Amino acid sequence: GNATVIADTSASGGQSVRFAVSAPTTVPTSTPTPTLKTVTVSSIVALKTALADNTVDEIVVANGTYHISTAGSQTSDSLWIGSAYASRTRPILVRAQTIGGVTFDGGGATSFGGISFEQGAHDQTWQGFKWTNGAPMESGVIVYGGYSGYAPPHHITLRNIEISGLKLAADGLRHGHAIYFSKAASPGPHDLLIDGLTVVDTGQIKAALHFYHDYLSGAGDDGYNTQNVTIRNAHISGTDQSVMIWARTINNLLIEDSTITGASIAVRYEYGNGITLRRVTSTGSKQLGFYSSLGSSPPQVTFIDTNLK
Repeated sequence: GNATVIADTSASGGQSVRFAVSAPTTVPTSTPTPTLKTVTVSSIVALKTALADNTVDEIVVANGTYHISTAGSQTSDSLWIGSAYASRTRPILVRAQTIGGVTFDGGGATSFGGISFEQGAHDQTWQGFKWTNGAPMESGVIVYGGYSGYAPPHHITLRNIEISGLKLAADGLRHGHAIYFSKAASPGPHDLLIDGLTVVDTGQIKAALHFYHDYLSGAGDDGYNTQNVTIRNAHISGTDQSVMIWARTINNLLIEDSTITGASIAVRYEYGNGITLRRVTSTGSKQLGFYSSLGSSPPQVTFIDTNLK
């Protein structure tokens, strides 16, 4: 089909046949779609084993109630998310089988630390879990950092989580916090997202969101507090001081699209840079919607469509 007759004096009869050379047909190669590895677990031990496996992309925790020991005890059934998971090179999703279908139960512990992100743990998303049944530790039910000598946790996302049904401390006072953002080695815990948070308190929690501890806080403290934190779609009810921002090395904190109900003080600010409250509403505050020793409009805080009362 690709031949033509041409004049050719050197050929018999004065003509020859020229055949065109066809370029080989190149069959495009498709890039294979990566296969995501998902495992389903039904125990805390299995959850942590899968989390340490760098080949796993998604962990589905079967619906149910799971007893957990306080995170700091670092026992087989505690959620201390530390150095064992820092060497992962792939992001991972840990999710409840259905949103709200998995409860982490503290068993009435007098010092309930539900989960701690420490020692360089990174690129994890936890979705759809509830923490309950324990007296919250002063350092929090959910904790980021807390140790200046440890690498900071980073790129940690929590989605659609709940903290409720907590116990009062043995002395009858509110000491503990729902979520505690603390110190770590430079630059501090960073690139944290909480999207969809429910905190229901009936008199046990001092603050729902507490930012505290860094090397500038005095009293021999050290380490760096959080950088680049976003909290959105939070709904907090009943806590004493719902949001406490109190560390000089905080940088770039956004709280948006959130509601606070029935707090003594909805938001308290003392230290931190680049603080933005956007579309945050508080109602029924027993004392104040917003308080700071620096006045009602500290220069480090930006209010956008926010109504705190």
